[in-house]
Amino acid sequence: MMRIFVALQPAPAFRDALATLQDRLRAAGVAGRYLTPANLHLTLAFIGMWPEDMTGLLPSVQQPFSITLSHLGIFPAAKVLWAGMEPSDALNGLALQVRHALTEAEIPFDRREFNPHITLVRKPIVPENLILSDICIPQAAMTVKDVCLYRSEHCENGMEYTVIGRGKRPVL
Repeated sequence: MMRIFVALQPAPAFRDALATLQDRLRAAGVAGRYLTPANLHLTLAFIGMWPEDMTGLLPSVQQPFSITLSHLGIFPAAKVLWAGMEPSDALNGLALQVRHALTEAEIPFDRREFNPHITLVRKPIVPENLILSDICIPQAAMTVKDVCLYRSEHCENGMEYTVIGRGKRPVL
């Protein structure tokens, strides 16, 4: 059994912009558990414990498209501070394709509504006087070319996320 999820891997320049955004949050006094830049990703579907690699079930991206970093947000219940994307029908459609493929294969996944975001800080402590919308968001966009299957493992320094496969199934 391995803990897995389906996500987008940020391109290097996009990852750098996210790391810059994390630096700006630190400079503004936000404390918490910051994800390492290598662990940053945009989850399309969280599966959890699963006994096998199911990369072959994942759709490939037939028509590359762009996503753009746009804002910050917090999920209070999950205690997560995240970077959001500009609305994208292509991104929402890709998430639906991934979730449909998992449903067809009878692979259980977290069915919460898709909210495209990249977690930056877990258990954030935000200074009372800080307004997140005042933090300058780096201008960053990336072209989505593929879907990745990630393995999540507990390591000495926290969680480590590793790409173990990429979508290959043609979308019909």
